Amino acid sequence: MEHSEPQEPNPGAADTAGAGDDLLRRLEERLERASSAAERLIAEAAAGVGGLAGGELPPAGWQVPPSESNAAGSGGGEVLAQVIQSLRELIPPDLQRRLVEALHEVLLAIRALIDWYLARVEQRRAEPAKVQDIPIQ
Repeated sequence: MEHSEPQEPNPGAADTAGAGDDLLRRLEERLERASSAAERLIAEAAAGVGGLAGGELPPAGWQVPPSESNAAGSGGGEVLAQVIQSLRELIPPDLQRRLVEALHEVLLAIRALIDWYLARVEQRRAEPAKVQDIPIQ
């Protein structure tokens, strides 16, 4: 029976475990920021609903009575922009870059598809092909 020496743990395994822990910690921090942003938006929305005519719900439940701030066109669009910006901040910069590149490729593919389709439509509109009768014997 051969005597085998005890094997030392893989030094690279400790590095990958540490990197995994770091990645998990960063992910938890981002989730915490997202949760905080969502809670803030919910609180702002609740404060906005509470400001309606003494806290009463409008007849349709979702309607907002006309006011000077809503008449200017602010409100919904501004909140949507804030939500989009907060979601964008949660995406890491390298993933943002990759998503932008992927979107660029998709748009180029759509453009090529439109060009191809227009070329086919133009061919159909061109003079019809000349047909010659071939006698059958």
